[in-house]
This record gives sequence, structure tokens and C-alpha cells, in this order.
Amino acid sequence: MIKRHWIVRYTQLPAAWERLLTLQSWDTASKGGPENDWSVCTTWIITRKKQWYLVDVWRGRVDYPALKASVRRLAEHWRAHRILVEDGGAGTALVHELRGSVAGIIAVKPEGDKASRMAVASAKFEAGQVLLPERAPWLSDLEAELFVFPGSRHDDQCDSISQALLDRNISFMPLITDAVIAKFSVPARRRW
Repeated sequence: MIKRHWIVRYTQLPAAWERLLTLQSWDTASKGGPENDWSVCTTWIITRKKQWYLVDVWRGRVDYPALKASVRRLAEHWRAHRILVEDGGAGTALVHELRGSVAGIIAVKPEGDKASRMAVASAKFEAGQVLLPERAPWLSDLEAELFVFPGSRHDDQCDSISQALLDRNISFMPLITDAVIAKFSVPARRRW
């Protein structure tokens, strides 16, 4: 579903003034252990020009207490503004428990099947709005899963990505334009 030639690479992150928000997207597994699915968090910087820079991928097979600690740690480390957590199983419990202590955490109910969600999200890849790093320790595992989806054994990273890229999960994005940003800018102080 995602073609290699659609991938745009970056070597440098956008300047601070171009950044709109830091977003995390969690796909959580019900339990840890080598035979179970992975829990995955993708971290994104979204710019004013509506570009999604993938800056980090965390993936682990952990039990619930370790998962909860990872959500807290990664939210704090990246100073995430919005944290999307799939509303199901462990994700539902995470949002319920962390809502008061982790700012910006929300439960997201997936609509449709995994392939349908990725098909919608793939338009951003094709349009060049999704940027992956030139190098990262997690990049080869991510691409191995991404380029064969939906045919890979695991699809947890893809689920996290499609959740992050769906406009309805960050529904305020279309409302934020340069004109809106300028409207709320603090004017320079006048001297009399």
C-alpha cells in the first residue's frame, strides 16, 4: 500500500517556528511476551505546512505496568502535545488511568479495518507530506513492515502510523492556518 518511491527523507528537523505540535500515536498490545503483538508508539512533529516528520518509534513487548511507565516517559521526553491511544484493551485502561497525569492523552476508536485506515493515510505518503529520517536505529524494522503491509506478520507499527495520519484524529488541523496563527500573535508594544 505504501510505495518506496513515495518516501521523502529528512536529515534535519524543521525549525522551531515551523513546528505546530508533537504528536504520539500508540497501538497497544494486551500483554507482553515473545508470542504476543508489540506495543508501538510513533512520535511525530507536525509542521504548519501539514508535514508529518516521524522522529521516533518505540516498540516493546511489555506488561501493563511497564507499558504505562513507557507512555509517561515518552510523553515527557518528547513533550508531546497530543497522545493518541487506540481505544481497546490495554489502551482503554491506559487512557483512563493516565488522563489526569499525562496531558493531551485521548482515546481513539478505530473505524474500518486496518487496510482501509492505511489506504486513507497512504494519500499523505503519496503527496510527500510524510517524512522519514535518512537514518535511525528503528528505521529498517519499520520499513520492513511498512512496505509489505498488509502482508506482514506484525502490523503494529503500521497501525500506529495510520492512526497518527488520519485527519479526524487531529481534527483541529484544518482550522490552523497562517492567518489563524497571525491572529493570535502578540502585537509589538507601542511606545508613546
